[in-house]
Amino acid sequence: MPLATGQVRLAIDCFSLSANNLTYALLGDRLSYWSLFPMPEPWGMVPAWGFATVVETHHAGVAQGERLYGLWPMASQAVIEPGRINARLIVDNSVHRRSLPPAYNSYFRVAADPIHAPGTEDRQSVIRPLFITSFLLDRLVGQTAAWSSDTVIVTSTSSKTALGLGWLLRRNRTGIRTVGLTSERHAAAVIGLGIFDEVATYDALPNLSGAAIVDFSGNPTLLGRLRDRSRPVHLCRVGMTHGQDAGETSVDTPGEEFFFAPDAIIAAVAELSPAGFDIALADATRDFIDASRGWLTIEAVCGADAVRDAWTRVRSGKGDPTSAIVASL
Repeated sequence: MPLATGQVRLAIDCFSLSANNLTYALLGDRLSYWSLFPMPEPWGMVPAWGFATVVETHHAGVAQGERLYGLWPMASQAVIEPGRINARLIVDNSVHRRSLPPAYNSYFRVAADPIHAPGTEDRQSVIRPLFITSFLLDRLVGQTAAWSSDTVIVTSTSSKTALGLGWLLRRNRTGIRTVGLTSERHAAAVIGLGIFDEVATYDALPNLSGAAIVDFSGNPTLLGRLRDRSRPVHLCRVGMTHGQDAGETSVDTPGEEFFFAPDAIIAAVAELSPAGFDIALADATRDFIDASRGWLTIEAVCGADAVRDAWTRVRSGKGDPTSAIVASL
């Protein structure tokens, strides 16, 4: 379709596929992820993080050839309507996106992006959208003194977000013991990374009364077993890597909370200032990207059939903690 005045068309260069995208799909209605890229019923477009290049522009502030990092549809092209623009960011002001959190409508201009480094876009596409949650959770653990516990149990430790959190806790939170939970199939790989102090499987849950739990699984059966066995001081619910919708995203149970990254970003920016937040996040992200070179293999998939097959693997939970998928159409 022809562009309207003020719109910009981009060719999507690449995007990552992970359990993070599965969470977007599972919470698409309740957290409005389907509103990012509307489709006629009964279809929905799953959003994905990656890079794109401007191929046509009807906006004076955006030049053809400029490259952006942000949240795109799993597609070959996208159209945005820039609203607020500065040297660092372009914010999409399309009508259907105005009510969404700023984090989802903001596109980083690669030429001025503090995290971007040439030759790392595949790793950025995989790590960057996940690691920001790791970064925010690490701050939360620090601010709460691990909810007055000396032990943090992290579920779904084969997920990249959980691995990022474990890596940050090991680096930043001296005196906090970390216990990673994963499937028997992934246990050896997670142990081999040396990120967590201890790794246990879902079939042999640890008995650690008084621990805090950061849950990426969204699995109510697992959480019930953990509550019974570990008597946690706090449960922080983050994601749904097990492909189940665990219920309401608002939690009224004492000692439990649902972690929503966009709200945490707003709070962190208010505390650190926008520039301070950018610097702290960029430094940590670049460090983790560099550290990942020793253990993370990137699998590139191209074309509709290959992307469909990769998405099927993500949905089935058959990912590998030491590999990741970057796709293009």
